[in-house]
Amino acid sequence: MGLKKYISELKRRHVFKSAIAYLVIAWLIAQVASIVLPTFNAPPYFMKGLLFLLALGFPVNLIFAWIYDITPDGITKTKDLEAKTENSALKNRKLNRVIIASLSVAVIVLLFNQFNNKTQSNETLQMAVNETPASNNLIAVLPFLNMKSNPETDYLGFAMADQIIGSLVYLNHITVRPSSSVRQFENTTVNPTDVGKDLNVDYILSGNYLKEKDSIRLTIELIDLKNNKIVWREPVTVNFESAFQLQDIVSKKIVKGLDLQFSQTEINRINNDTPANPLAYEYYLRAVAYPLSVEGDQLAIEMLKKSISIDSLYAPSYAHYGARLHTLANYALLNPEETIKAENYLTKALSINPELLDAMSSLIMMYTETNRKEDAVKLNRKMIEINPNNARTHFNLSYIYRYVGMNEEAVMETEKALALDSKNPNFRSAMLTYTFAWKFEKALLAYNNFKESSFTTFQYGYTLFQMGKQQESVKYIKRSLELEPGGMTGFFTKAMIAIYDGKPNEAKALMKELEGFNVKDAEPWYFMAQVYGLIGDTEACNRCLRKTIAGGFFNYPLMTRDIFFDPVRQNAEFQEILELAKEKHLAFQKELF
Repeated sequence: MGLKKYISELKRRHVFKSAIAYLVIAWLIAQVASIVLPTFNAPPYFMKGLLFLLALGFPVNLIFAWIYDITPDGITKTKDLEAKTENSALKNRKLNRVIIASLSVAVIVLLFNQFNNKTQSNETLQMAVNETPASNNLIAVLPFLNMKSNPETDYLGFAMADQIIGSLVYLNHITVRPSSSVRQFENTTVNPTDVGKDLNVDYILSGNYLKEKDSIRLTIELIDLKNNKIVWREPVTVNFESAFQLQDIVSKKIVKGLDLQFSQTEINRINNDTPANPLAYEYYLRAVAYPLSVEGDQLAIEMLKKSISIDSLYAPSYAHYGARLHTLANYALLNPEETIKAENYLTKALSINPELLDAMSSLIMMYTETNRKEDAVKLNRKMIEINPNNARTHFNLSYIYRYVGMNEEAVMETEKALALDSKNPNFRSAMLTYTFAWKFEKALLAYNNFKESSFTTFQYGYTLFQMGKQQESVKYIKRSLELEPGGMTGFFTKAMIAIYDGKPNEAKALMKELEGFNVKDAEPWYFMAQVYGLIGDTEACNRCLRKTIAGGFFNYPLMTRDIFFDPVRQNAEFQEILELAKEKHLAFQKELF
C-alpha cells in the first residue's frame, strides 16, 4: 500500500478524528482529576497512575479505530471498502459530535480553571477585604518584671515576653499583640485591667522573674479580663542555657488554660527555631531588647553579629539583623548597598525556617519598596495561609496597595490591621495611607494611636498641608524637626520649613543632597518630587517622579490631585509621566488583582 493510499485509508477509517477525540477527552479527564483528587487528599501516585493509563490507552484507541466501525447495530469490524459506506458516514457523524462536544467542554473547563485560579488567588490575597479577622482570644504578653533589678539581667523581661509573643503568633485561635505594642510597659508596674483596656484585649499574661546563677525562675499568671479572674498562675523554672524553651512551655500552658486545640503543624511552628548555643541565644535576646531607634538598631546589630558568629543556623538572628539593617539603610541614610545586605540576611533566615513570619513581613516591605511587588504579593499570600489573623499581614497588604494606587483597598486593609493592633508603632505610616486616599480626618485621628515621633508628627503636618491648611501645618513640621533633626525625615522637614520661610533655593539644595544618597525605596523619591513641584522646579520634579515610577511607586489617583504638583501640573512632560503612572497602575490591578 502506497503512502497516499495509506493516509487515505486512515482518513476513511477515521483514525485521525478518533485520535483527536481521545486526546481531548483524556485532557478533560486529567483536568477534572487534578481538581477532584486533591480534594480527597489522594496520594500523588493516583494522578501519576491515571496519566500512565491515559497514555497507554492512546495507541489502543488508534488500533481500535482502524479495525472497528460504529454502526446502528453496534461496533463491527471495518469493511474493506474504498468508498464511504453508510456505516462509515454514521461513524463520521458520531465522531464529529464527540469532537465538537469534547472541545466545547474543554473550552469551558479551560476558562473555568483560568478564572477559578485567579479568583482563588485574589480571594486568598484579599481575605481581609471580604472577611473580618477573628478577634477571639485577644492576648497581650507584658514584659516581665525583674525581681532583683540589675542592668545585666533587666533586658530579659522584654526579651522573654517577645519570644512568647513570637510563638503565639503561629496559633490561629489566638490574636496576640506584638512586642512593639507592649514595649511601653517595660520595667514598670502596671494594673493589668487598665493595660487590658488600653490594648483592647481579653487576656493579659504578666509576671516577674529572677535570674539566679544558671537558672531563671518565673512566676506567671494569665488573667481573664472579661470575667476578672486568674485562669492560671504558677512558677516556671528553667536553666538559663535552656531559656529558649520558655516560649514553648508558656505557649502550651496558655492554650491549655484557654481550653483550645491546636494542630501538629502549629506545634511544629512554635518549636521550629532552636538555638544550638545558649550564648548565641543570649546575644539574640539582648538585641531584641534594644529600642527601635537609630542607636538601638546599631547596638542590636552588634549583638546579632556575635549571635550569628556563634550559631550560624539560628534563623531569628538573621531575620532580626535584616529588619534592623533595613530600617537603618532606609531612614538613617546608610549606604544603599546595605539594603541588599539586609535582604540577604532575611532570605537566609527563610532558607533556615521558611515559615518565619518576622522575616516574611520585613521582606514584603522591602520587595514593595524596590519594585518587586509580585514577590511581595506571593509572600503575603503565604503569610495569610499561616495565620490570616496576623495584623502585620493586613498592614503589609495595605502597603502594597498604597504603592500601586489602590487607595480604597489600602484603607480597608489598614483598618483591618489597626482593628487587630491599633497602637503598633510599625503601623504609623497608616497616616500616609489615609492621606493618600484623601481621608484626611482619619489620618489626623490615627495620629492619636501612636507615640509622638518625628515621623508621625511630620505626617500630621503633611496631612494638614494637603488639606490646604498650610499655616496650621507649620508648627507640626517644626516640631518634627525638634524631635529628630537627622535622617530622611529631617531632610523633608528642613525643606518644608525653608519653603515656609521663602527660601526655595535652600529647599532645592536639601533635595539635591538627598538625591545623592540614592535611596532604594521608591516612596521617598515621590516626596522629593513633591518638594521640587512645590517650588516650581519642573525639571527636577519630573526627574524624581520618573525615578519614583521606575522604582515601583505609581499611585496615579494621588498624583492627579496632589496639591504639591499644582505649580508644574500643566507641563507637557509632567502629563506624560502621569500617563505612564496610569498605565502601570491599571496594568498592575489587571495582572494581580
